[in-house]
Amino acid sequence: MADFETSDQPTPFNRTRFISFLVDAGGWAVSLAAVAWALARFWVLSRGGGVELYGVVATVAVLLAGLGSAALLWGVAEMVRRVDGLQQSLERGSESPAPPAGGAPVRAAESTPTETARRLDDLVGLMREVRDISLLSDEQRRLRVEAQGRAMLAELQREVPVLLREHNWIEARSRVQEARERFPMFRELDALEQQIELMRNQVEAHDIEAAERQVRDLTALGAWERVAEVMEELLERHPGSERTQALAREVRARRHLAEAEQRARLMAKAQEAVNARDWRTALDTALVVIQRYPRSPEAQALRLQLPTLRENTEIKERQQLEAQFRDLVQMHRYDEALRVARTVVDQYPNSKQAAILREQLPRLEERVALGQRI
Repeated sequence: MADFETSDQPTPFNRTRFISFLVDAGGWAVSLAAVAWALARFWVLSRGGGVELYGVVATVAVLLAGLGSAALLWGVAEMVRRVDGLQQSLERGSESPAPPAGGAPVRAAESTPTETARRLDDLVGLMREVRDISLLSDEQRRLRVEAQGRAMLAELQREVPVLLREHNWIEARSRVQEARERFPMFRELDALEQQIELMRNQVEAHDIEAAERQVRDLTALGAWERVAEVMEELLERHPGSERTQALAREVRARRHLAEAEQRARLMAKAQEAVNARDWRTALDTALVVIQRYPRSPEAQALRLQLPTLRENTEIKERQQLEAQFRDLVQMHRYDEALRVARTVVDQYPNSKQAAILREQLPRLEERVALGQRI
């Protein structure tokens, strides 16, 4: 099978490409003519014996005008080619067959015919707007800008109150600032900004008061994670507020102080447990400090002591199980003694006590089965 399909139909004449070629060639012709005329004019001026300033300036002006006209023609040719490319893409998209059922989906990166048509319409609209503006006088351009500004101002006067009722003054301020950048001459924007700032101050006072109540209640419960969420929401609503920033700094300081006091209490509890040789309590308390405050100096110190605490805890619990085993045997409660012995063997298989009890398991199982008592 051939790699390329052949067609007997002749290639249709592309008028747009031909026009762009003619405009492009016209630009080259104008530029070459301007350069050639300028060179000839300079040669004539140099042959005159003296250099005329007026003649040099006029020649340079004509040369720049010719090169500018050539550049304009090249730009028009490039724009025509872009429009032709978009039109061809639109035609190819509209003629492409639909994908078969169950086939691979169309890639998201490929432009749809509707999107291509929209881009083409936008480009044509921009070209028309540039053409219209270029044909206007300075006074007409001023009136056009003023009319556009008035229209945007009227739109803002309708939308800003709605945004303020929704407490979305961030979006309202952004739109007013955007309008000020485009139309700085309208003093009415000052009134809108004052309205936004007044509403923001009122809502800010209410939000800060509500946040302070929530923080106070949550702090009493020790729910610092929820406190952080409340402050984050407040900062999002009032990012540039000094009162909000001050409250956030105060809450952070209170949290650091409360966490330091809590760590001190836990460390004191762990130390008391160590002094009383309550190794299980000491180990559990150390793990709580490490989990709650992993980056604290106390957690770093306790990590170094964990192996010793675990070892002492295992020894103490194993000794308690051994004593419990002996008491149960003396009381002839062999079924319970058997369960304790199995616990020691399972939890501490490498210990000396586990090896001793492992040898006694068959005798205990026999006594439990026969129901004998010593």
